[in-house]
Amino acid sequence: MSAFLKHDSNLSLEQRRSSAASSSSAEPSTSGNPVLCVDLDGTLIKSDLLWEGIVALLKSNPILLLRVPGWLLSGRANLKRELANRAAIKASQLPYRKEVIDFLREEQASGRRIVLTTASDLQLANAIADHLGIFSSVCASDGSTNLKGRNKAQRLKEMFSADGFEYVGDSRADLEVWRAAKAGYVVGDRRLAERASKVTMVRRVFSQPGASLKTWVQALRGHHWFKNVLLFLPLALAHNLTLLAWLRTAIGFVLFGTCASGLYILNDLLDLHSDRGHPWKQKRPFASGDIPIVQGLAIALIFLAGSLTAAFALSPKFGLCLCGYAVLTLWYSISIKKIVLLDVFLLSSFYSIRLLAGALITATPLSQWFLVFSLFFFLSLAMAKRYSELVHADQLVNSGESGRGYIANDRELILVLGVGSTFASVVILSLYVHSQDVGLLYRNPQPLLLISPIILYWMSHIWLKAHRGELNEDPVTFALRDRLSYAVGFAAVLAIAASVWGIGL
Repeated sequence: MSAFLKHDSNLSLEQRRSSAASSSSAEPSTSGNPVLCVDLDGTLIKSDLLWEGIVALLKSNPILLLRVPGWLLSGRANLKRELANRAAIKASQLPYRKEVIDFLREEQASGRRIVLTTASDLQLANAIADHLGIFSSVCASDGSTNLKGRNKAQRLKEMFSADGFEYVGDSRADLEVWRAAKAGYVVGDRRLAERASKVTMVRRVFSQPGASLKTWVQALRGHHWFKNVLLFLPLALAHNLTLLAWLRTAIGFVLFGTCASGLYILNDLLDLHSDRGHPWKQKRPFASGDIPIVQGLAIALIFLAGSLTAAFALSPKFGLCLCGYAVLTLWYSISIKKIVLLDVFLLSSFYSIRLLAGALITATPLSQWFLVFSLFFFLSLAMAKRYSELVHADQLVNSGESGRGYIANDRELILVLGVGSTFASVVILSLYVHSQDVGLLYRNPQPLLLISPIILYWMSHIWLKAHRGELNEDPVTFALRDRLSYAVGFAAVLAIAASVWGIGL
């Protein structure tokens, strides 16, 4: 089958493929103006459809990834065809480059013929062409020929030999195509533009700087490292001020944060397509295309391998705990998040695992009362997060494209369960204050009773924000930017200090 396809919105995909097989390999421009050929991956969209297909397959059927090496042995074009047949990628949700599309629409309005020319598979290229409606035809990989570099240059020279063509591209692989073109348009940095100018006349550069440090910090969820402060809590509750213990825990803090950052990246990649339909998640670095998928996968694997190896060297028990956290998180990302209620129970347990990890690093005893309190407390926070998502994404949730198993009407149940968990945690904390364990650590445990109403007030504040639709992020992340949360935290510290120093109520 020819890789060239005449584009007609009134024909089905199979009819257009049939038409492509009989079309001439040379299609001169009728206007005498060079045809404008446009690359897809990295040029028209910020992402790469090959890696989009891999992460889509990883989420939908990870077992099939074992067949990827076999598909690749038959050629890169065959791999792309197999992924296109199995991975559900919606053309409407891809991260398009607005400035490039605006330019193409201007060229189309002037009567210029525009052709989509890509190394991606024909099936996906057709879907994108149908969605945008600005291409007169499509030239793409067909399952046997990978239309990239020299292959693409040769094909375009044959097809547009009469009036020639101009080319819009974004990578070093496009240098061969620019060499064959009458002129070029570069999507990339100054260095690429300079290299392109040596082989053709560059008419315009669409500057695309790399991901900034801020973008990477966002991708790694740097603000979520605050959660790892929980590792220090067992030492603080046991009043252990040993320097070595705190140093070991600090190392554990870094390792847990590194592991969690790698897992956050994998989670974002697995949620790539559902995030693009979400009101605020669509702005995440991978969903928006600000960071390439392949870079995210590489960093995630390096972070996970490095942190888990170092964790076992620090403490075998801590290593096992961190490994268990990684397995549960991956399990959550792949399947558990789709199971109603079980997802929030598992999500809340990740906080308690941090407490347990901190205790294991230094062999610090952890009160069972406090562990149970943490389960209910963090369950309420997880419920608040899920409730907030249901509030902000009604249409996405009801369409079944949210990546979750909930419907919008589940909000009321989540609200009841979450608020109920808040009160349960406060009751357990009050009982903990009256336990013998506390009496051994504090001169006067009575001021600790003030922590219960303080926590109840703060949790009520969180739920009020969620109910009003003002909680647009993880509750812990929200707390870092909320003045009231700092005031409540300061009040809790004062109550603890009063108990330590023996100050009565």
